[in-house]
Amino acid sequence: MHIKVGLLFSLTGTTALTEKGQCDAARLAIEEGSHGPYKIEAIIRDICSDPRKSAREAEAMAQEGVRIFIGCYTSACRKAILPVLEKFNCLLVYPTLYEGQECHPNVIYTGELPNQQVYTLLDYLTRHYGKRVYCIGTDYVYPRETNQQVQSFLRDREGAVIKEQYVPFGHQHFQEVWSDILSQEPDAIFSTLVGKSIIPFYRDQQRLGTKLKKVPIFSPITKETELEAIGAEYGAGHYSSASYFQSLPTPENLAFIRRFQQFTGEKRAISSVMYNTYLGTKMVLDTIVEARSTNHRKIYEHMSKKTFETACGTMLVDTTHRHLSRPVKIGKSLSNGQFEIVWDSERNIVPRPFHTSSRTYTPLSDVVLKAWGNMSEEAVVAISEQGTVIYVSSKAEQLTSFAHGQSVTPAMLQAMHQTFLVTPYAEERCQIYLVKPRMAPAAPSPTASRFGGIQTVHPGYQRELEIARIAAQSTANVLILGETGTGKEVMAESIHRESDRKNGPFIAVNTALLPKDLIASELFGFVDGAFTGAKKGGAIGKFEAAHNGTIFLDEIGDMPLELQVVLLRVIESKKIVRLGESRERAINVRIIAATNRNLAAEMVANQSFRPDLFYRLNVLSITIPSLMDRPEDIEHLCQELIHECFLTYGDGPQSFQKEALHALVHHPWPGNIRELRNVIERAFLLARQEKSDITPEHLPPNIRNTDSYLQQPARSSSLKSLERQVIEQALQKTKSVTEASQFLGIARSTLYRKIKSYY
Repeated sequence: MHIKVGLLFSLTGTTALTEKGQCDAARLAIEEGSHGPYKIEAIIRDICSDPRKSAREAEAMAQEGVRIFIGCYTSACRKAILPVLEKFNCLLVYPTLYEGQECHPNVIYTGELPNQQVYTLLDYLTRHYGKRVYCIGTDYVYPRETNQQVQSFLRDREGAVIKEQYVPFGHQHFQEVWSDILSQEPDAIFSTLVGKSIIPFYRDQQRLGTKLKKVPIFSPITKETELEAIGAEYGAGHYSSASYFQSLPTPENLAFIRRFQQFTGEKRAISSVMYNTYLGTKMVLDTIVEARSTNHRKIYEHMSKKTFETACGTMLVDTTHRHLSRPVKIGKSLSNGQFEIVWDSERNIVPRPFHTSSRTYTPLSDVVLKAWGNMSEEAVVAISEQGTVIYVSSKAEQLTSFAHGQSVTPAMLQAMHQTFLVTPYAEERCQIYLVKPRMAPAAPSPTASRFGGIQTVHPGYQRELEIARIAAQSTANVLILGETGTGKEVMAESIHRESDRKNGPFIAVNTALLPKDLIASELFGFVDGAFTGAKKGGAIGKFEAAHNGTIFLDEIGDMPLELQVVLLRVIESKKIVRLGESRERAINVRIIAATNRNLAAEMVANQSFRPDLFYRLNVLSITIPSLMDRPEDIEHLCQELIHECFLTYGDGPQSFQKEALHALVHHPWPGNIRELRNVIERAFLLARQEKSDITPEHLPPNIRNTDSYLQQPARSSSLKSLERQVIEQALQKTKSVTEASQFLGIARSTLYRKIKSYY
């Protein structure tokens, strides 16, 4: 079977910068697809970024028998060949991000849509930088259509496009644009510049002063290929979004990069539009082979029933809109020309080519959710119809570990329902959940799980213990997450005691307690004379002391950045160098780290923790719930602690009065097990003096008066009436409408509108 494939790319012209790489990616897919009885011939035409030439070349190839086309980067070129596709019953694989508003029966779209790429990028922008955005773009269909959606998105979030400006294709002089940007003082720039114009725009930002350098550029277009042309030193620190980034560490991606570079004979940057081109070409060619047809209807029918495993995750052709359902990531450009992933959807985003409001929940919920969570201190989670957390109260974050912007899978929702008492409330385009801990029977149940020195009947913690058992049977690094006082060191030592290293040393180091200038010498040791005051003869460090055993690095989030680099090198090389010498010493150490901080968020927010070190440590992650989140464990912990006290002192009380135990179980325990241990020892000593069981009088006053912790504001069954109640309370507690709007976290104009609707 002889298959002719027409490649329509601009090998010259203003967008050649991007399209040359797309053409090479399509050629690679065609070469890989030519096997067995199938001969696939690539016919390449340079369309020079010209819509009229695109149509002429497409018609000429169609007359020669070409039925499959790949390419047409700009929307103008794509639209120009649609009549040709209809006339000759051809199929176009359109591999470029675009503005949407199209679902043509002769096209399969493998590029990202605005709801998959632009909305996620804008959501990140507004959450991290602000809501005043300056839009700059090339003057053609995609930038103008996309910026209309940008304006709509920002309006829905009470933001604004403060200026919208367009330049011709190939524009090279941006000094006046940057002067205008400086005068407008935007929080960020949204760029839809394409082709050669990208280079001077980014370079001029660096040349025109330090104040401009602080304004981040968000662009769905500028990727690795463009950064390579700009010069990575000019493009670093800005943002883009796509399914694919060259820096993705998946085996499939590493294999693709190797094949592509071997095919082209050069080590070059690979961007998302290049991978989308390769992917779309491969998907269609594989389908032609399976379906044994080049009929565009049969190809689509066959593809729409399949999922495709790719270098950036599982994708599938949406059966309604002919676009891909796909995962999406946001990357921050680095000085090496690659991107660091700062956000990941972790699930497929369904394509929505036809623009609707980007808002994921109603104005009613804006007020209700924030006030509900802030004023009642209840655990409230709101999840959009796309499966994204759009609101999570601080209590809910503690209970569920969900974070704003996180994608929640059905399995995660099911686990939440199994672990907690969950009351759902249906709202327009989102679901609101009220989450409460389940209360277990007072005594440890027969289903209690034990691992090392840990016992729990809490289902969520039992699942974490399963991970701990897996960790004990492996050599992988472990990261333990949990609030202060939850027992992270006990967990680390339990993993060590249950592992093959149990006969080796267990060395615990609290990095937060070590002086900054002594951490290196404490961890890696030093030689005689390494620094002023160094011990004569030197000393080994904690890593060498833990040889053939386990080192526990507590509060790893407080480690200085410069030492994070050294630790990363130790993990990778399994060698250390003592301070003051150059000799490397091999070590055999298992690393378990712990922190009470959200390292994943801090990597994004203030870059205080290295992502590469985080991923090295976070091979297996164990989250220890706070004691407030597992009240069913408190009674048996109290019994264990009082028994420890009895063994320590030789005599004393061995039981609690019912009222004392009730108060202990219902206290929120902000200090977790560490606080519980201190309270039990205090009560034990007071009761021991009186030769009695532990009574409420032996407990601190704040624990005896536990009823104050149980009082919750009444919640109306009607969200609308709750909104009115919340507004009234805010107005009573504050001195003005302005203060009330700030208290509620909404705009003053929004509050005025709501007050007017009620009164």
